[in-house]
Amino acid sequence: MRKPLERTVTLHFIDGTKLSLEFPEQSGSAAARKMKIGDFMTANHLVIEAEGSLIVCPIANVKYMTFSAPMLDAKSLSEALPRHAIVGARIR
Repeated sequence: MRKPLERTVTLHFIDGTKLSLEFPEQSGSAAARKMKIGDFMTANHLVIEAEGSLIVCPIANVKYMTFSAPMLDAKSLSEALPRHAIVGARIR
């Protein structure tokens, strides 16, 4: 049996702290993932259920977030992101 690919997000807060979480795939279909990203991009809070607790982070307290793993394939990701998003970049 293949191990599922790990999905992670690291929240980098404005006070310099960070919180890393791993999570399972949130949706089975590309269309549902695109809707979830759209909702996420307009939300004022990041809401996470983790280990029986609810974490609510005001987006105003988050400096930036890094996501790793196959959130979407490259074509679906570019379709789900805002038109002004830069895709295919590399960190130097």
